[in-house]
Amino acid sequence: IRTIKLTTMKNFVLIILIYIITNTLLQGQNIDTVDTSIETDINFFIEESLEDTEDSQLNEVIEDLIQNPIEINSANIEELLRIPFINPALAKEIIDFRKKYGLYYTIGELNSVPGMTPELFQKIKQLVTIDRSRFSQFNEEINEWVEIKPSSSLSRINIQSRQRIIQNFQEKKGFTTGTYYNSPLKFYNRILADYSKKIILSIVNEKDPGEKSLTDFYSASLYVRDISVIKNFVIGDYVLEFGQGLSMWRQIGFAKGTEAVYPIMKKPDGVIQYKSTDENQFFRGIAGTINFKSFEIIPFFSSKTFDARIDSTTQLITSTPLDGYHRNESEISRKNASLERISGTRIIYKMESNSIGFTYYKSRFKHKISPNTYFENYDDDFSYVATDFNFFLSSINFFGELSKDKNNRVASVLGLLTSAGKNLNIITVFRNYPARYINIHGYGFGERNGTTYNETGFYLGLSYGSKFGKFNLYFDQFKFPYPLTYDKTTTDGTEILFAYESPLINRTKYIFKYKNELKGTNTTSKDEFGRDKKFTNVRQQQNIRFEVQKFFKNDTRLAFRIEYVRTDYQIIKSDENGLLIFGDFTTRPLKNLTFKTRFTYFQTNSYDSRVYQLESDVPGIFYSTALYGRGIRWYSMIRYKFFKKFELALKYAEFFRDDVKRLGSGHNEIPTNLQNTLTLQIETKL
Repeated sequence: IRTIKLTTMKNFVLIILIYIITNTLLQGQNIDTVDTSIETDINFFIEESLEDTEDSQLNEVIEDLIQNPIEINSANIEELLRIPFINPALAKEIIDFRKKYGLYYTIGELNSVPGMTPELFQKIKQLVTIDRSRFSQFNEEINEWVEIKPSSSLSRINIQSRQRIIQNFQEKKGFTTGTYYNSPLKFYNRILADYSKKIILSIVNEKDPGEKSLTDFYSASLYVRDISVIKNFVIGDYVLEFGQGLSMWRQIGFAKGTEAVYPIMKKPDGVIQYKSTDENQFFRGIAGTINFKSFEIIPFFSSKTFDARIDSTTQLITSTPLDGYHRNESEISRKNASLERISGTRIIYKMESNSIGFTYYKSRFKHKISPNTYFENYDDDFSYVATDFNFFLSSINFFGELSKDKNNRVASVLGLLTSAGKNLNIITVFRNYPARYINIHGYGFGERNGTTYNETGFYLGLSYGSKFGKFNLYFDQFKFPYPLTYDKTTTDGTEILFAYESPLINRTKYIFKYKNELKGTNTTSKDEFGRDKKFTNVRQQQNIRFEVQKFFKNDTRLAFRIEYVRTDYQIIKSDENGLLIFGDFTTRPLKNLTFKTRFTYFQTNSYDSRVYQLESDVPGIFYSTALYGRGIRWYSMIRYKFFKKFELALKYAEFFRDDVKRLGSGHNEIPTNLQNTLTLQIETKL
């Protein structure tokens, strides 16, 4: 593996670091805080997890995190660690403070907890809550303390509806040729009705562009929680999160990114009501959690159809498309073509914040799966036995999971998270996923996020916060023991990341990130006799990012980012460069009106040197896509709340490439190099 050749890049990095650190030291006395949107802070966790996607289950994860904050007067260490930015040492301090001084009466009291900083408080205050029913209030009329009476039954009922339409103005080739049904709009509808957040009804339906039926996809579920010994209970659609994701996890999760510590250790929620639009990767049936002294018992059953291509002769499953598109007769023929039945039980034993869990489940498909590079045999049934643990010793957190499939192949992940003081967090994770470990519902941590097989690796992450800013650093070494392609050569790689986020200095924040990844790739070329020659090449990718955010009054923010990407190959393939520059403006001119706009310029040699950006979007969507070639992308968005119960969100976006004459390919090709998209969403809360 060759060394880095970019001397100019190194100088660029050095100049930026010197400027930031010097400016911080000289103006450290002017450090302040502002109220920033939680979406801005959450971006650091999700930007690496949403590459090339418009909508995913991660949207639901983030919404649940914001809409269901942690109750700090009842939370244990494990629950507090679900809050981004909180480490084991601070979680322990929050609980010790509560034990010493009594229950928290206001969120602001967290500022008195040792280790809490004003900037950290601004980040977490929207993610915590206090149950007011625990307290009494002083009645001045009778000069006595009286118990707070619960609100009326009718006032505890909340109904939320969300309707969304997305229109692409340029017509794709599939519509002009008749390959797709002539229905280019995308529709989304969701209704949530809850009673005191204890009984929740969810109904979702969606139609993709080119699909004929307005109810092409639908999902419904009834969720109940905190009823006697029943912690939760769901009838209908749901997902499951167990352990560290080796045997069972919803099909989305945080990946390696700017935050080097928090996203790596998974925080399972067990049984989760499904409210998203992935049309295949969820369960349909019944599941629940029962509390019995120190035990939690989670039985579950599901019987659900899914999209599959079935060989008409052998009746074998040849593939399982996950895109959810049903835009013509061919795609409709694969809709709900096969069936999976799954049943199992999970048992968790809890000792204060410590826990150990055991999971068993069995899955059977209606059709057998055709052998391929992953499935060796004609399989139609799978079973798993797994155990996981999560132990706390002062400010040290040990966690891990072992999972065995029906062929006795064992996948494992072991980790340690520790807080060396209140500012330094360190995490180490070792993973070992056998090449032939059959993983149908897992989603473990790794280089190929969620692909929990054929990988071993060691990850070390550090996060350090001080008055001079926050530093993140990780090192990941990984290997794919079994060839990923036709070649018989194994591949491996290493990845390092360094990120710095300054404190607010005169209401300005500086962000710097550098990532370097070296990875072996199997490839082929021609020898001097014209024959195919297979070998392992080494690909190096470096990303350098610098961003400045300036905050003003009225929740106004101005941001500027420049990111440079370079890909190098050890032999044969030529080196490439990529560049992204954007300016971003957010303001709230009126109390109920928010306006956002961004202008992005990008230029890359090809898709191999592509760049990404995570965009603001209407509530419920995080949009990220690969930008390559040469062009611009800009968008403007407004969100307006009126009559206290309605919110209108409108986003208009344009994408233009001047290095091509057409965008897209195949049936998704459009005849111009300009694409316009309009998104309209109305949300009602009653």
